[in-house]
Amino acid sequence: MRSTMWRSIFALAGLTMLAAGGAAAQTTYPNVKFGGLLQTEFYDYNNADNAAYMAQPVAAIFPEDMFFIRRARIVAKGNISEAVSFLIEPQYQTGATGFLLEQAYADISFTKPEAKNGLVLRVGQFKRYFGRYELSSSSNLPSIERGTGRGMIPVASNDIATLSGFINLDIGAGLQYSGFKNRLGVYTAVMNGRGGNIGDNNNGKSVYARATFAVTPKLSLGASYAAHESIQGTDSTSGNHGYGLDAGWGAAGDPGLYVVFDYDAGETLLNTNNSLYGISVVSAYNIRMKSPTSWLYAVEPAFRYDQSEPNDNAANDKSTLITAGVNLYMSSKAQIRLAYQSQSFEDPALKTISGLLSAVTFNF
Repeated sequence: MRSTMWRSIFALAGLTMLAAGGAAAQTTYPNVKFGGLLQTEFYDYNNADNAAYMAQPVAAIFPEDMFFIRRARIVAKGNISEAVSFLIEPQYQTGATGFLLEQAYADISFTKPEAKNGLVLRVGQFKRYFGRYELSSSSNLPSIERGTGRGMIPVASNDIATLSGFINLDIGAGLQYSGFKNRLGVYTAVMNGRGGNIGDNNNGKSVYARATFAVTPKLSLGASYAAHESIQGTDSTSGNHGYGLDAGWGAAGDPGLYVVFDYDAGETLLNTNNSLYGISVVSAYNIRMKSPTSWLYAVEPAFRYDQSEPNDNAANDKSTLITAGVNLYMSSKAQIRLAYQSQSFEDPALKTISGLLSAVTFNF
């Protein structure tokens, strides 16, 4: 009788501990996590010969060499409930007036996390659904910059796609669908069309759409479409269209080969009778160090080729950007990047710009 009583007590205690452990493991709402990203850069280019062409969208003329903060972000993300999550990401960079929002959005899921298919509504400021490298996380970019970056003439394929309204930040609402065991992704969005951190100035809206399919765990294919509208002079119904094809192999920072290919084409912003195109290939090979206590976590040679045609009806306006460098990983979240860049032009009046681009990047 006494042994039966003790067994009952121990059983009750065990059940109580299991229940307490299960309760402790349950997710509580709302919750929030904080992270961040810092990227500092230095370049030294022979760009003085092209000083008359160095006007940038947000600055006058960049010097031949400069230290600057490219990205400094504090990220807050979390869940209000199982179905509602959010991300708020302010950013500072050298030359900007104060902090600006990078991304700030809420995701509302209409399906359970364990469902075979997923459907999410995203509202706020986020990246337009166009291109592959543009949508890759800036926490690990093997080429340091997606476009030409400061000190170069902004005519790389990423730059002309940005100026044409196909890529970059915008404000609006979008739907994200995932299926076929997360191998298929379909994304659509209706957005202002003017870009991030600025309100709309007409009654029209821009539409962006993208689809991706994972052929294998490493190989993924994608296609994008943009119907962008804007005000040009007194024309409030002006618009242009963009199309993109892309492919990717591997993931940035993973051991082995990583390759991203983007082809973007479409109509120029100012005249839909003019066409543009851009081709970009970014590749890297991550070699992990064998010693777990080594200061050097991984070595990653990287190469990029970029060619762009801003206007097929203009003569001598093509450009080619080549980057070759090495990324030294101190951990999976901290890197020193060194690269040699060369930007050449079809225009005989422009001389090749070349030199060193370097960066220290980390995220937490």
